Amino acid sequence: MGKLYASRTFLGNIALVVFLAFLATLTFGVVHPAPAGAVTLTEKPDLSVQVDEQHRAAVLDKNGSWIKDGGTAKLVTSQDKTAVDFTVQVLTDADFNSIMLHILGIGDLDKNGIKDVVYKKIYNTVYNTVYYVYQFVYHWVYQQGLNVASDKDYTLHICSNDTQLASITLDLEAPPPESGGGGGGGGGGGTTTTQTTTTTDTGTLTSADGKATLTVDDKKVESLLADPKVTEVVFAIPADKAAQQGTVAVTADTLAKVFEAGKPAVVKVGDVQLTLPPGAIDLSVFKGQGVTLKISIGKAQAAAHGDAALKMAGDAYEIVIRAEASGADKGGISSLAKPVTLTLPYDPARLAGVPEDYLGIYRLTGGTWEYVGGKVDRAARKVSVERTSLSTYAVMAYDKNFTDMVGHWAQGDVKLMAAKHIAGGVTETTFAPNASVTRAEFAAFLLRAMNVPEQKAAGSRFKDVAAGAWYAGAVETAAAQGLVGGYPDGTFKPNAPITREELAAMITRALAKSGKDTALSEADVQAQLGRFADAGKIGPWARQAVAVAIKEGIVSGRLADQCVPKANATRAEAVVMVKRFLTATGRL
Repeated sequence: MGKLYASRTFLGNIALVVFLAFLATLTFGVVHPAPAGAVTLTEKPDLSVQVDEQHRAAVLDKNGSWIKDGGTAKLVTSQDKTAVDFTVQVLTDADFNSIMLHILGIGDLDKNGIKDVVYKKIYNTVYNTVYYVYQFVYHWVYQQGLNVASDKDYTLHICSNDTQLASITLDLEAPPPESGGGGGGGGGGGTTTTQTTTTTDTGTLTSADGKATLTVDDKKVESLLADPKVTEVVFAIPADKAAQQGTVAVTADTLAKVFEAGKPAVVKVGDVQLTLPPGAIDLSVFKGQGVTLKISIGKAQAAAHGDAALKMAGDAYEIVIRAEASGADKGGISSLAKPVTLTLPYDPARLAGVPEDYLGIYRLTGGTWEYVGGKVDRAARKVSVERTSLSTYAVMAYDKNFTDMVGHWAQGDVKLMAAKHIAGGVTETTFAPNASVTRAEFAAFLLRAMNVPEQKAAGSRFKDVAAGAWYAGAVETAAAQGLVGGYPDGTFKPNAPITREELAAMITRALAKSGKDTALSEADVQAQLGRFADAGKIGPWARQAVAVAIKEGIVSGRLADQCVPKANATRAEAVVMVKRFLTATGRL
């Protein structure tokens, strides 16, 4: 059985749950993931017209109509007639346990005595609301070929536990030919597609209707690899050929040769770029099997983000890699063995005066935009980020204002760190700049600054850090990274205010982790600390760390000649020091 991924958004007493599912297939079927981004969440979907108390389940047909019990849903299969996607929506009571799909076919399926071939338990958790509306995409693959010759192709039974909600006929149709050329006459009135074909230094480019495919020539790539001046192999599709989507079709064996040569493969579609370093994809599983990888970059519909502080600064793009062999889809590659670099363009005119420093790349996950980082190149008007997964991404700016930061000395840095989602407010509208920051809070700040994901907490590293605490993952990850340490008694004191010297120590460890030289001689330490009259109050264990932080311009005195090492650091001071750390390590 394939894996099922779920996400949900609650809207009053109605929830829209979008499932992008892997399919458990029929008889000789194979498992393939549903195409990413097949469904786009809307901010306030109108669900009332789709299901009701009398018709408790429906299927969306090719014309956009919702087909209910007893009806026939017309669906279009894949080009090779082996797969079809259909959207199901159901209305269930609060005592609902599971949804089951039964697909019964005719012909060969019945001949083999197969009944209820597909049985899928979709969801198994009950929440206390009156009703739920569930919507999910089902990706059905039947490798021997789906029946497209009859209006009674297959029957879909949608059940909740033992109760049948609907029985709907699936009338499958083959898609029209991909190319718009030649062929017999017909009723006229259709759209004529003009297809163009050109050659490039890596293959043959075919384009039509804003979509283009670069079919890579293996011999041309081998020639490039033989040239010592070639440091990377670029598969480029011009923007005017791929206004909507560009796809690079390269054999797995050829891409493996690029990686074996120690060179990255760069896929460029217009101004969007995906850089795959050697080893980014495990190609050993495809060796010698005639597999072609199709790497697609296309414009995607941008779901509403629902946050007034967020501003779209460019188009949304869906990045997809799928494997094919002998014309059959072999599934998608969503997780990568090594980080790839994604570069997206932005349009300054769309920022409406918001500083470009506030830009970042966001990933669409279950209908919600999630910040994933990003370094801004103002000259090129692009933002880049490293990722180990593929999805839908967009460049946005986050312009967050806090009422208690107006006129504050740290206002600019706090807004910038809020834009990078490193620091948030204590409420929706306030930041509390003069409040103390705890040891756990600063550990979380630092991890976000370094773009290090939190690991799942075990609750065993420190006696006073329980696995269920909000900060447990951040504290344990920071400790594993060597950024923080505990006390001799085995505690971490997560809720204790962090002192300025403790903060400097964590920052210095982060500098070392980032490749900065943090070694100082005793003379250097004395020279850095000598400017402060209270340097003698710095703990012996922290003297070098504080000196490094001062030297790098991260820590300065509260007064001209006072560093106040034992004082509790404020939230404003902590955020400013994190910003200076990012500058010192070239992350800004």
